[in-house]
Amino acid sequence: MEKIIDCHLHVLTKKDFEIYKNTACANKYINIRGINIEEMLKPFRFEEFLDMEDMYFLDSVNLNNLEEQLIEVERDLQNFPRILGIKVYLGYQHYYANDKKIVEVARLADKYKIAVTFHCGEIFNEEGNSEFSPFSDAKYMEELVEMFPNVNFIASHMNWPNFDSLFELCNKYKNVYTCFSGCNDGETKEERESQNKKIAEIINFYIRKYPSIKKKIMYGTDFFTSSDQYNDVSSYFDVLKLLNITNREKEDILYNNAVSAYKKIL
Repeated sequence: MEKIIDCHLHVLTKKDFEIYKNTACANKYINIRGINIEEMLKPFRFEEFLDMEDMYFLDSVNLNNLEEQLIEVERDLQNFPRILGIKVYLGYQHYYANDKKIVEVARLADKYKIAVTFHCGEIFNEEGNSEFSPFSDAKYMEELVEMFPNVNFIASHMNWPNFDSLFELCNKYKNVYTCFSGCNDGETKEERESQNKKIAEIINFYIRKYPSIKKKIMYGTDFFTSSDQYNDVSSYFDVLKLLNITNREKEDILYNNAVSAYKKIL
């Protein structure tokens, strides 16, 4: 069986996961904990998934209550060894990636040899529409990336639509990765096919400019059972068919790059 890691999904319960599995292509999964910003980002219980050996986790921190949150993350890391990193919800919380609070997050990640993942690019506003948030622009990561060279940083969602700054960072620094999760929210099959072509065109363009980023892009879906009425993530796999890369390089995007970014995956 082809090895595929979905590096970015949000499921709260096993029932949610069964809905995801109806259309998913992956066989390993990184489930990301919310922080109660709103209903769709409420946190799951780690205990819910402990018997699922192929599910890994990202913990999360609410930057408005950081000191207590970091204590909780340390406690979680002791209890749940499949935690691979910490998620920071830039954009949904109004902090730039170079904020001193996020330095403390990176310091903890450095201590425990785990990754830091950022929500980057567009966010859903209060009306449920996508809009760009300046707080979640990956360009503010650079100072942090240089400060913690042994921590891997993941700028999720290709920093949509500010691709230049993202792929420049991926090319320049060995510890910066990205994924195309959440970049296709088309409501019909035709819309999703059209969006996949756009995603692939963007990736192909930057691969020509920066060949090294073929080792920095990861497959992911950003699946939300509670918010996605379509509950179909199959189109994300089709992005790979449109990329001008070798089969081995596709394997990297589907699996090997995530293993490099999140070092504790088995």
